[in-house]
Amino acid sequence: MTPATPAIGIQPMRHSEDESSALVNMASFAAPLYPRSQVDRAGVVIVNPDAPYAEQVWALQVINNWRASHSFPLNNFQVNLRSKVKNIQSDVLVAQRIKRLESIAAKLTRGQTSTMQLSQMQDIGGCRAVMKSPQNVRKLIDAYRRARFAHKLQTS
Repeated sequence: MTPATPAIGIQPMRHSEDESSALVNMASFAAPLYPRSQVDRAGVVIVNPDAPYAEQVWALQVINNWRASHSFPLNNFQVNLRSKVKNIQSDVLVAQRIKRLESIAAKLTRGQTSTMQLSQMQDIGGCRAVMKSPQNVRKLIDAYRRARFAHKLQTS
């Protein structure tokens, strides 16, 4: 069973039956509803303590949609990671997360607001695998290097 193409325009990765069953119906994932310029403006508003209430409400709506729209690609990465680690280590802990609103605001207020834009924040979502040994980590890195994967492997 191959999942349908999501409305946000990302082609789904090919998965085995096992992996496909782990994918949630893509209709339940949020798509980005706001242009990046509005996402960046929402980031400025959310860290401004003097912003009017109506703007704060709007900013929360935009930022929450931006965060939620990362769930689909993050879920795909997590499924792919689980698939790769199960061939290396049977009892691995795999976790994923979307950055909390408080963490986003803190990062934007660390004096980086002039250079940091919310739409460019690279750690909105993440997943990890806790491996038993450095050797298993190297095996996982090698598995990603050997894979036909359209994304850049970043190990640091």
